[in-house]
Amino acid sequence: MNSTLTVLKAEADAARHSHAYRAEGASIRFTEDLVAAMKSSGLTRSALAEKIGTSPAYITKILKGETNFTLDSMVKIAHALNSELTIGLQPIAPADTSGQLTKVNYHDAAPLPSLVLNDKPKS
Repeated sequence: MNSTLTVLKAEADAARHSHAYRAEGASIRFTEDLVAAMKSSGLTRSALAEKIGTSPAYITKILKGETNFTLDSMVKIAHALNSELTIGLQPIAPADTSGQLTKVNYHDAAPLPSLVLNDKPKS
């Protein structure tokens, strides 16, 4: 039985690193944010659908997780909810020798110069 548990754990760990797992997680996070924004603004599915020029059935599909978002649809939804869609990349922390994830604090990283902020690199 111990070997079965080991195999299942290995399969679960592999699944967590798959593209499908990460894509589903991003979809769930967006949908949770969408639901929260709809609740706080008092916007119904029908009203949101009207604002983005679609049907209430499409909004229902989104809320059930039955659709694959495009950036265009995500931006339309965010705008309709008086929000801004933000997307970024977050480095995946490498595993240390004990098998536990090592946290990386981006605040500790050396800042990169920004032309927008007129930052100059330190000499």
